[in-house]
Amino acid sequence: MEKILRYLKNVGYFILGILILAFISTLMNYFTSVSMGFINTFNTIALLIIYFILCFKEGKTSSSKGWWCGLKNSIMLSFTLLLISLIFFTKDIKLSTFLYYGILILGGIFGSIIGINKKKEN
Repeated sequence: MEKILRYLKNVGYFILGILILAFISTLMNYFTSVSMGFINTFNTIALLIIYFILCFKEGKTSSSKGWWCGLKNSIMLSFTLLLISLIFFTKDIKLSTFLYYGILILGGIFGSIIGINKKKEN
């Protein structure tokens, strides 16, 4: 039960991060004259940082291998993001979507690997 609550807490932080990112993106689009390409790149990098931080925190508390912990968490977060995307925004999935989620999953795996290595130093 404790693991499930930990995963749900991680998903809650993820959704909160997405909401804050959406708010910042909306403000940037509304008040500045930056292009949509820049905002899309900013969103991708910020989402990659969110994955990295959440998997880093999970890796610090994990007792298993770092890549496995990062893979589990990243797939869970990617599935959440995919559900949100399919419900609210798009109705089709392209190959570029899988590439996008693959990059995010790799960012989460690296975050968890670094997190589990930082735990061993302490």
